[in-house]
Amino acid sequence: MGKFVNYVTPLHKATSRAYIDRMVDDKVHCMLKAKEYEADYWDGDRRYGYGGYKFMPDRWKPVAEALIKNYDLTNDSSVLDVGCGKGFLLY
Repeated sequence: MGKFVNYVTPLHKATSRAYIDRMVDDKVHCMLKAKEYEADYWDGDRRYGYGGYKFMPDRWKPVAEALIKNYDLTNDSSVLDVGCGKGFLLY
């Protein structure tokens, strides 16, 4: 099978997260709100989904460069991005 390539974990570990706060939150309420996939999910409080995200120039640049290098991508390449949410990597 293929090899494991760790693209995102270094970037993920570079920021702190309030894991305990999210564990003790009202999960049922948060899940029901998140399932609506409305403004709260995308741009509301982090407890409901993607909320709290903001565009940070060049944050995903190392990941994009690693993908380009690993897969020998060129300007003529096509990439299918499944599940990217807001698409900040492509911005």
